[in-house]
Amino acid sequence: MQTALQVRFHGTDPSAAMEFTIREHVQKLEQFYDGLIGCQVSLESRHQHHRQGNLFTVHIRLIVPGEELVVTRNPERDPRHEDPYVAVSDAFRAARRQLEEYAGKRRGKRHQAKPRQPDSGAAAQEVEQQSD
Repeated sequence: MQTALQVRFHGTDPSAAMEFTIREHVQKLEQFYDGLIGCQVSLESRHQHHRQGNLFTVHIRLIVPGEELVVTRNPERDPRHEDPYVAVSDAFRAARRQLEEYAGKRRGKRHQAKPRQPDSGAAAQEVEQQSD
């Protein structure tokens, strides 16, 4: 990556273990797509006043050539997101899918040529007339 990873915590205490986990996920994305320019990750604790505990929202911003890919995992009804590690893993799975789609489009633009149409009869007749 050309710019340093930025990790932010909102509504929760910063955690070295969580930051390490996030760095591991980013390294996996870099192994998949080496054109990654930058990455910003935000982990936010959303305080709930219901029976559930606090749910975590994860925002990931991937900077790639010519585009920014943004992933937000907002766990409105997913109790698994009470665990911040699950929320982060879910968000990075979604980021990987977006990065795969982006990489596929980039490869497609580079390698897909327009299919050539067979020459019409007029072009073939010109060649015959020139050889006479």
